[in-house]
Amino acid sequence: MTLKIEHLIYFVFLIISCRSEPQTPTTQVRKEFFTNPLLNAGADPWIIRDDSVFHYCFSRSGSLWVETVKDITDLTRDGAVKVWTPPANTMYSKELWAPELHKIGKQWYIYFAADDGDNNHHRMYALQSNGSTVESGFEFAGQIKAPSDKWAIDGTVLHHNDRSYFIWSGWEGDVNEAQHLYIAEMSSPLEISSERVRISSPDYEWEQRGSGNGLPTINEGPQILERNGEVFIIYSAAGSWSDYYCLGMLKLMGDDPMQPKAWQKSPEPVFEGTDCVISPGHCSFVKIGRQDWIVYHANKVRGGGWNSRYVKMQPVYWDDYGPLLGAPVQDGVILEVVY
Repeated sequence: MTLKIEHLIYFVFLIISCRSEPQTPTTQVRKEFFTNPLLNAGADPWIIRDDSVFHYCFSRSGSLWVETVKDITDLTRDGAVKVWTPPANTMYSKELWAPELHKIGKQWYIYFAADDGDNNHHRMYALQSNGSTVESGFEFAGQIKAPSDKWAIDGTVLHHNDRSYFIWSGWEGDVNEAQHLYIAEMSSPLEISSERVRISSPDYEWEQRGSGNGLPTINEGPQILERNGEVFIIYSAAGSWSDYYCLGMLKLMGDDPMQPKAWQKSPEPVFEGTDCVISPGHCSFVKIGRQDWIVYHANKVRGGGWNSRYVKMQPVYWDDYGPLLGAPVQDGVILEVVY
């Protein structure tokens, strides 16, 4: 993928001078300046916009939480509301990972991975809201599973051509050798209606970094990014415990997401660490005003593994092929947020 010189100049100029796109006199905008980090602690960040507010959904202390703010830069985690705690001694009582909050139809759903304390038993589960708002509360709705019912984490939902699909990271069999990306059709927000289809495996060298010596190779954390009818999956690759964690990209080249050959993989990472930003990965995307933003976690120190992750965000730009994520912005660089 070639970075056009005009996009490069625009990106650098924006980072240095905090320039925004010109606004028409009749457009009501609200601007503020922001420097990373967004949150001093956190992993697998999921943020969704709901009209004039932002919901941040995350796991903490064995429960699922949601914090709602008007300005995304006001997130602290201290103002979050605990929405669900699993009952003890079930297959979903422990290790709640990477929850995602989705609005489908008139209700809200939280998809999350959990197990009974044994990672080999990780599966995907869902909560369903009691009403049409996040504030209505949530109830456990059950497991989201394909007929094969194998190890599964990091589930997300794609809506495409009036159909819905579940996309997640899983094992091919019952041994922790590699995590692949799978897709299956959904008949409802709570039911998978087809067998799973594998659409990506950690085949490239950069997807296998940090693995070996009994550690699995990784494709995980799939996230949907769409623009002008085009569909992309931005996913995490390499060991999340290592300093090599990064993001790869799949582009849907046909109309049928269930066809593995329809997904074209970028041969190089589309977002990876620098001398200043370590191990960026597991992202989500949110639109602020008219601008797409990527929200992701990184590591505070080299060799920090899973214990020193924190949350950052920055703008996403586009060229004729797809999204331009650029390089992760160093903490302290001034960015402009236009609501």
